[in-house]
Amino acid sequence: MRKLLIYLVPVLAFCLLNITSCKDESEEMPRLFRPSFIASSCFAEGNTVSLAWRTSGEATSYTVELSQDATFQAEPAEVQTVKSNKCTFSNLRYETGYYARVRANNEGLDIISNWTEYTSSIRTLSRVIPKILYAPDENLITENSVAIAWKVSDVNPVDGVSVWLADGGQADEKHFDLSASDISSGKYVISGLSPRSTYLVALTNSKAPEGAEKYNLQKFTTAGMPAGAVLATDGVDLLAKIKEGMNDGSKSSLIFQLQNGVDYYLSADGLPASSTGDIKLTKSIAFLANPGERPTLYIRKGGFIIKPEVNNIPEIEYFVVENVNVKEPVVAGGSGGSKTRLLNIGKHDAGTDITIDRFEIRNSDVILPSSVLMMNDASDGMTTINHIRIDNCRVTGVNDTKYVTKQFGFIHAINKGSNVWNDVSVSNSTFYEFYISPGVFGALTAGVPVAADSKVSISNCTFYNWATSKAAYTAIGNFSKLSTPLSLSVSGCVFGYSAGKALDPGACNLTAKNNYCTTDFEQASGTGLSLIDLGLSDSSFFRNAKENDFTVIDFESVVYTQEYGDPHWITVQEY
Repeated sequence: MRKLLIYLVPVLAFCLLNITSCKDESEEMPRLFRPSFIASSCFAEGNTVSLAWRTSGEATSYTVELSQDATFQAEPAEVQTVKSNKCTFSNLRYETGYYARVRANNEGLDIISNWTEYTSSIRTLSRVIPKILYAPDENLITENSVAIAWKVSDVNPVDGVSVWLADGGQADEKHFDLSASDISSGKYVISGLSPRSTYLVALTNSKAPEGAEKYNLQKFTTAGMPAGAVLATDGVDLLAKIKEGMNDGSKSSLIFQLQNGVDYYLSADGLPASSTGDIKLTKSIAFLANPGERPTLYIRKGGFIIKPEVNNIPEIEYFVVENVNVKEPVVAGGSGGSKTRLLNIGKHDAGTDITIDRFEIRNSDVILPSSVLMMNDASDGMTTINHIRIDNCRVTGVNDTKYVTKQFGFIHAINKGSNVWNDVSVSNSTFYEFYISPGVFGALTAGVPVAADSKVSISNCTFYNWATSKAAYTAIGNFSKLSTPLSLSVSGCVFGYSAGKALDPGACNLTAKNNYCTTDFEQASGTGLSLIDLGLSDSSFFRNAKENDFTVIDFESVVYTQEYGDPHWITVQEY
């Protein structure tokens, strides 16, 4: 036993010495815990991200990293080491998600804590850029060039211009660096463009934060006519050439060029009060004008009609109106009422079905007593229109209460023979002052054919005093009776005063976002569409709505900064 103790005592002493040593060593090591983020103080403003965290023990500084990679395996986008418990990262990319992590440091002891990662990404916002690029003057657009102008601003400097085809994406983008004289004048002529092509143009600033080099956007179409376009000098000449062309078997389509600034009264004698009558279409037709002062096509008591017959079904690919206003003339005899329309698909029997690929109205002021597209309610034959496009139009009614006793949807295709709800787009347009309008699309019945892949959208439109006489009417349409749901999208629209609802969606597959209304919109609650109240009256929001000037004058509103509603009314701030 004694011999055993002789060996155990030194071993126990050695162990005790080591235990004491370890204890002393651990007591001397500072406690450096991971910091934790304060969620309420972590946010983005514009392209700036602010972060804050709770301090940690013996830390003398903190290192913060931002990365677009959630795993932080890629090189961090930004790194800061700070003494305090907060930091701000500026000049980041707009509309970009960033992941953040923080650790504590003690430089004196050369130790660091583990990382603490923020629970989710923090996304920078869209850049709010003041409107400084003017809409191109249509009189300064040629086949190969456009003159642009902008408001010179030290706050938003410009040193370049970019242009690209609207339907081609930015892969074909052309960039032009500006000279000092261009920059100071706020003007530049872009050349080398293709005729009859739609472009987007933007100002650029090479010194702006990455991802925000472009300022504003404007859309324009160059001049030029397609091959085979026939020039018409006046309404009499145009009507004669239409009838002659419809009887010419060598032509499959008719394209007419209308002269800028000319009034075309479509009648046999060319007088405003004369009737147009029914102009029967048997082939495709287009009415076009170059950019500039628009010509006006005047129609009274009549219009274009398509009426398929057994063994005589017309082959019509398109009906197009572009850069041409369409109106009913104001005459002493009053309005032509429902007898005046642009295109009427007449009654046709079963077995005489017809398909039209495109119905388009672009860049047009429309003033008619009823609709632009009228589908006959009594038709047993099926009319299919594959694509409908209404873009950059100003639409109002002829409010002659003596002769206009009934109005229809702007696109009136509400019954069983109207297979038009395949691909419909109404965009960048204003609808105002229609006496008893049942809406852009009217009140559809249960028998309307709706395809499974239907796509109907209204975007960036402004509505004012539309459907004012009957509160049961809607600005967009009544879909409550549909037996097959329609895919309907409403986005970026603005509603001023109206006694009617925005729409009755029924069983539509409705997608809606960024739609706003003034305090004068009477049925903002239960309107059928979720609207965000601007908290402003018509008079505080529009320049002069009662005189049909819907220029937005509240430059701080989200409608102005994000360019909602008809973009025609989002102008450069001049005062």
